[in-house]
Amino acid sequence: MEKEKGKLEGQMLVLGKEEYKQTLRSLTSIPGIGDKTAIMLIAITADFDKFEHYKQLIAYVGFSPRIYQSGTSIKGKGHICKMGKSQIRKLLYMCSWTAKRYNKGCAEMYERLRKKGKPERVIKIAIANKLLKQAFAIAKNKTVFDENHQPKVCF
Repeated sequence: MEKEKGKLEGQMLVLGKEEYKQTLRSLTSIPGIGDKTAIMLIAITADFDKFEHYKQLIAYVGFSPRIYQSGTSIKGKGHICKMGKSQIRKLLYMCSWTAKRYNKGCAEMYERLRKKGKPERVIKIAIANKLLKQAFAIAKNKTVFDENHQPKVCF
């Protein structure tokens, strides 16, 4: 089974490089996102044509926040929704381990949240969410990752 799995993953990578060369190159330019995650993102989003806004993608994957509250008496902790694709959530969570070291924006977020006393798991989910936003922006704009990118300010 493991040999077959490895063979299928290899074929998937070859097909991804043939069909979605530009998108794959753009996504893997993000520090923390590898080939397997990039191909999975391309597959579940139909090359990012399925969604118009990054919030739609976040909800589809299952990273959107869910509030547990009933009236004024019951106020539970907030969690992620988890109604989406668990495979991509797992991949992005694993990518967050690398991104916290090599992705400048994610490293800054990690330090900021750690100083606030947030648990490690919560921080990594936030980093995974940030990676998803970065991937969406890069794939939609068809550019490569720029560590020093300054977003345009619109008034």
